[in-house]
Amino acid sequence: METRGQLDEAEIDFFERMQSMIGSTPSNKKLSRTIRTVCGVDAAYSTEGNNVVAAAVVFTDGRLEETSVYSGRFTFPYISGLFFLHEGPFVVAAVRKLKKLPQLACFDAQGAAHPRFKGLATICGMVLQMPSIGIAKSKLVGRESHYRKGLLKIEFGGRNVGYVTSDPKRYWSPGFSVSVRELERVISQNGDGCLKAMQEAHRLAKEEIRAAVFSKADDHVKDLMIDNLGRY
Repeated sequence: METRGQLDEAEIDFFERMQSMIGSTPSNKKLSRTIRTVCGVDAAYSTEGNNVVAAAVVFTDGRLEETSVYSGRFTFPYISGLFFLHEGPFVVAAVRKLKKLPQLACFDAQGAAHPRFKGLATICGMVLQMPSIGIAKSKLVGRESHYRKGLLKIEFGGRNVGYVTSDPKRYWSPGFSVSVRELERVISQNGDGCLKAMQEAHRLAKEEIRAAVFSKADDHVKDLMIDNLGRY
């Protein structure tokens, strides 16, 4: 749930303006035309205690090669459009724990399909100096229009900021050091692999946050959690 009351409007305005000023610094690592190593990154939160677990999983040639997890406590609330301040530090930390850096990082967030064209996927890729894209479950901005079979465009601010795929429906947008044209190639050649990595990162983050909450619960609460495990 979005929380604006914890921040002053001047803080929100400052962070939004700062985000708009962030430039697209060229990366030393350009996106390879042949992508073999893909990383999926996601985070899960507990309902109490501000606990967060971020997970990064690496697939090489479609096979799971490595995982990493970072557990922490968030202090910055979720505010639409400033998601990078809420989740960014944790997903970046999870990626940095990997022994082998991937050719492409996929975040459960927006990249260019954002009110200021620079969502979490863009900024985290920039911090990591790694080509990145956003694969979101919901649309933040833009109008969907037909492009070709199985692919819709997301148009916003007079430009194409991403694509929409179906089954499952996902909103793809370029992040750092990835162009819209390159994103189309990623979807065509590596789309299934990216979704597979994202699904595994989501599963791992959920599993780890359940384990963290369970380990801290008292015996009575543990009994209730075991009885209602399917709800967690």
